[in-house]
Amino acid sequence: MKWFKKKKSRTFEPVEVLPRSNTLAPHGTPPVSSQLLAKLPGPLLERIFSFVCPHTQDETYESCEQSAVDVGDTCMLCDLRDLAHCAQVSRKWRVHASNVQYHSIRIDAVHYCPLEEILAERRKRRSRMNRNAEPEDTAQARLKLLCRTLGDDQGGFALKVQFLKTPYMTRETCKPDLARMVHVTPNLRYVDLPEGLFTDDPSCHALKAEIQARCPDLRKMCYMGGAEKSLEMLASGRIWTNLEVLELSRLNMDPTILRMVLGSLPQLHALKVSDMKAFDNELFKYSDNLPPWPPLAELIFENTPNLTAEGLIAYLFRSDTQDSLKTLSLTTTGVHPSTLQRILSVAPALQHLSLIETVSTSFPGNQNVQPLNSTSLKIFHYEITSATSANIYTSTTASYYDYLRSSLLSGGLPKLKELYVRDPDFADSLIDLALPPPPFGHSPSASQDRNPFQHNQASRPLSSNNPFLSASPPNSLSSLPSPRGLPSSLSVYSKGLEEMEWNFSRVQPPALPGRRGSATAPRPVSSYGLENLRAWKDERGGVRKSVVVGNGWGGFLSVPVDGGGAGGRPSSSAGERGKKSGSSYDMFR
Repeated sequence: MKWFKKKKSRTFEPVEVLPRSNTLAPHGTPPVSSQLLAKLPGPLLERIFSFVCPHTQDETYESCEQSAVDVGDTCMLCDLRDLAHCAQVSRKWRVHASNVQYHSIRIDAVHYCPLEEILAERRKRRSRMNRNAEPEDTAQARLKLLCRTLGDDQGGFALKVQFLKTPYMTRETCKPDLARMVHVTPNLRYVDLPEGLFTDDPSCHALKAEIQARCPDLRKMCYMGGAEKSLEMLASGRIWTNLEVLELSRLNMDPTILRMVLGSLPQLHALKVSDMKAFDNELFKYSDNLPPWPPLAELIFENTPNLTAEGLIAYLFRSDTQDSLKTLSLTTTGVHPSTLQRILSVAPALQHLSLIETVSTSFPGNQNVQPLNSTSLKIFHYEITSATSANIYTSTTASYYDYLRSSLLSGGLPKLKELYVRDPDFADSLIDLALPPPPFGHSPSASQDRNPFQHNQASRPLSSNNPFLSASPPNSLSSLPSPRGLPSSLSVYSKGLEEMEWNFSRVQPPALPGRRGSATAPRPVSSYGLENLRAWKDERGGVRKSVVVGNGWGGFLSVPVDGGGAGGRPSSSAGERGKKSGSSYDMFR
C-alpha cells in the first residue's frame, strides 16, 4: 500500500566552504556591513530615500496630472512600495523614511508598469461565484486608508504632510474624505481641490471652511467666476497671507478691490489672469490710497484685451519690480508686437517671454520701431498667426517675422537659446546668405609677395561687372564683410498652421567672418517634454537630440547625441519587465 511506503532518506552532498578573503571586490569598494549603515546620519539617509522614491520631493504647485509628466519613466506606486520596505528595516530607518514618505503624498489610480495587469485581474476575482465583479476604485480606497492613518497619528505623520496630490475623479467624488484629511494636516501648503471650490459651489462649502480654518499656510489658490466674495476676503489679511501663486479667471469685480487684494499678499510671486476684460491699465497706475503692487517673478495674461504695453511699463516703473520679473506671458492681449521693445527696455531680468497673437494687418512700417534688444532673454515664444479677417491674398505675418529676423541677426538677443515660431521656414531664413569669397580673391593670410604686380592692381579696376570688386585696396581690413548673424547657437522650434507637433532645428552661426551659417533640417519632435509656459525648464525630456549639422560648405554632418547613459536613474524592479530600454513612456497616451 502506498500509505505505508518508506520514504527515501535525503542525502546531503558536502559543500566546500571557501576561506574568507580579505581582498576587496572587483569594483574596489569594501562590503557594506550593518554596523556601517547604522552609523549613517539622518540627513544622509533621507537623501538616499529621496532617490528611492523621487516623487516624494515634488514641491511644485501643479496638479496630479501635470506633475506626473515631470516624474519620468518610473512607476510611482512601485517606488512608494520600495520606500515602505526601507521603513521596515529598523526603527531608525522608519523615522527618516517616514519624513520622506509623508512630505509630498501622491495618490495614483494605477501602476504604470506591467504589474497593473496582474493586480487588475486579481481585483475582479472577489470570490469563486463572482469571478467578473466590478473592480474597486483603488484611488478612493487608498485615500480612505491614508485618511485613517493620518487621523490615528495626528501628532506624528499628519504634521509632516505639506503636499497632497490626488487624481481628478478622486478629488471630485471624495470631498468628505478630503475634508477629513485637511482637518488633521495643519502644515499643508498645496492640495488638489475640486473645481467647485474655486467657483463657490454649495457642495464645497464644508471643504472650503475646513481649509480656511485648518490650513493657514496654503500657498496656491484659484478664483473663478462666482467667487468674487471669497476673493474679497483676502483683502482683510486674515486668511492665507502666505499665498505665492494666485489664478484669476472670469471674475467681474471692482478694480479697486482687486488692487487691494493683490496689495495685501506680500509673498505673492506668480499671478495668472485669464478671460477678464476688467483687467486694464488702470490697475497698474500708482495711487496714494491703494497699496503698491508686490514684486512678481511671473506674470501670465490670457485673453485680456484691455491690457496694453503702457500698463506693463507703469508696473515696471519701480526698481524692485524690474529686478524680480523673470517670466512674462501675453496671449491675446492688447500688447502689439511693435511695442515689445518698450517692455524689454524696462525688464532687465526677463528670461522667458511669450507673445501669442493673431493679427489682421501687417507690421506698422511708418513708425520708428526699434529692434528687440535684451541681454537676459533665454526663451522666446513668438507665435504670430493670421486672423480669419485678414487679407488672404497677402502674407500678413511675413512682416512680423521679418522684424524678428532683423532683431536676431543684429545681435539684439545674445543670450537667446530657444525660439518658438509659427513659421515653418523661419530657421532657414536665419542663415547669413552673403556670397562667399571667390577662389581668386584676396586672402588676408596670404603672403603679399605672391603677386609681383600688386601695386598695379591696387590702382587699376578689373571690371565694373565684378561683384567681388572692392573700392578699398586688397590688403585693407575694410574689404572683409562686416560681422553679422547670430552670436551663438539657437534652437528653433517651428510649427505651421496645419501641424500638430513642433519641428526642431538648430541654427549655427558662421565659424569665420564671411562664411555662411548652417541650419539643421527641421525634424518633428514629440510633444512629450514640451511643457507649458509655467513649467519652463532647461531640459526637455521628449525632444530628440540627434541633429544634422551643416559644415558651412553646403554639406551636412550627422552628429548623434546620446541621451541615456549612466546619468539616468534606474527604475524600480517592478517596472522593468516588458519595457524597452530608452523608450519614452507616456503614461497618459
